[in-house]
Amino acid sequence: MARTITAITLLVALLFTAGCAAIVVGAGTGAGVYTWIKGELIRSYAKDFTHTENATIQSLDYLKITIDEKNQTGSETTITARQNDGSPVKVTIRTVRYDMTEVAVRSGYVGFWDRKNAELIHATILSNI
Repeated sequence: MARTITAITLLVALLFTAGCAAIVVGAGTGAGVYTWIKGELIRSYAKDFTHTENATIQSLDYLKITIDEKNQTGSETTITARQNDGSPVKVTIRTVRYDMTEVAVRSGYVGFWDRKNAELIHATILSNI
């Protein structure tokens, strides 16, 4: 009987802990949470598309990253750029909702993605928003 009570108590504690973790993760969405997918560092910003696009361009300029091309199609802008050492940077800005955007930063060469530089670009965008 004592083992059953202990097992039930541990199970309940586990369920409460897992529930709290889900709430913490959910609360962090859009508040500094990044997703790293196939060389792209993706983050959501609670700003409209135009504001985020302007902050991104301002950030690239501040970091001395030269913009080579900017293509806009509907609710998405893709910026191709290069750093001083010639390594490529690609930034994609997408509308998630009218008041939320998603920015994907890819920095470096295929197979040698530069996550630290992508994080720096995101941190600079955040400071300009």
